[in-house]
Amino acid sequence: MSTERLVKQAKAKAAKYCSLRERAPSQVMEKLLGWELEENVAHQILTELVQENYVNEERFARAYCHDKFEFNKWGKQRIRMELSRLKVGEDLIQEGLNSIDPDHYWEILQGLGKKKYESLRTETDPWKRKQKTTAYLLRKGFEMDFCIEIVNRLSDSQH
Repeated sequence: MSTERLVKQAKAKAAKYCSLRERAPSQVMEKLLGWELEENVAHQILTELVQENYVNEERFARAYCHDKFEFNKWGKQRIRMELSRLKVGEDLIQEGLNSIDPDHYWEILQGLGKKKYESLRTETDPWKRKQKTTAYLLRKGFEMDFCIEIVNRLSDSQH
């Protein structure tokens, strides 16, 4: 099979891959290289996919921030870390994170904190209960100062 035909097939396959959901350029490149294409050919295909708007890093960052917050209930720290791992630019990460409504962010954090704190009602040591709730919220990727504030409010409302 000719190289030109292989490149066309790879591009069509990559376009289909991108049309299923938003993809980071690094994910698309990884997929192209996984198909054992030469790196320069993979770059060429990725460039064409960007030009044809199959791949849009800004759109990906916004969608990723929205989805991971709404569906996975991740905090901004975790989302930032995962987007950095996907090699998304810092300015686009910040733009995506800024698109999260602060009031809704606080509501989700409060809800998660309350649910976790109440699930630990059998914990007799109040300090351990607060620590476990804080650790849970931190693992979800919420900021330390927000976690402490929520847990202190929950603890104070119990007394």
